[in-house]
Amino acid sequence: MLFLIYLYKKLSFYSIIYERGINMKKENNNKVYINRLAIKNNKKMLIFYIALGLFIVLTILVKFHITKSFDNLMESFVIGIRSDGLTKFMTTITNISRAYFLITMSIVLLFILKNKKHALLIIINLTCVFLSSQLLKLIFHRGRPDGEFLVTVSGYSYPSGHAMVSLAYFAFILYLINQKITNKFTRAILTIITSILILLIGFSRVYLGVHYTTDIIAGFLLAIAYLMIFLTIVRPKEAK
Repeated sequence: MLFLIYLYKKLSFYSIIYERGINMKKENNNKVYINRLAIKNNKKMLIFYIALGLFIVLTILVKFHITKSFDNLMESFVIGIRSDGLTKFMTTITNISRAYFLITMSIVLLFILKNKKHALLIIINLTCVFLSSQLLKLIFHRGRPDGEFLVTVSGYSYPSGHAMVSLAYFAFILYLINQKITNKFTRAILTIITSILILLIGFSRVYLGVHYTTDIIAGFLLAIAYLMIFLTIVRPKEAK
């Protein structure tokens, strides 16, 4: 009888030690996760400040017409390379970043994605970046270039809404996809393809005569700054 009591106490003692060990391991894992999250957030904020700072500098240069010769040079370049075939290609590229295409794509993703939280985040991201771009256009109030427009446009020029929206939209989708992919080569290929698409969209706006090159650069910089804030707030990795 005494032996059974002794054995019971021993088992209870080791059970307590085991449970404490598991709890300590969980606490350590939580601390590691929090530290990693803090590092990632710090990197995002650093990128945010750099992009925002560059945008402010660019805006000052544009305001005082210091970038005028650069914009004129790029305008002359795209006029020199225009052709019927290239114009059709650039028109197709620019249509990828139009509101109707992105809204349709977002609705389709809402139905086909298993992770509905990610699908909703894609829609929220599109809405936020689109409204932000339109508000900024009203604030800066820069007119369109004086040359020939190859597509129909309206509104102000700075920053480029197509550049800002396309980068924030496609880069966010790429971010979500890369979370599911462990193969570095595949991630690199997807990143390169997405980057080329975004750059082509930006260039198409200059080619079609509806934006200055500085509008595109400003849109890209603002999209980067915006996306860092958006990712920090929503933390989509936790929405699995």
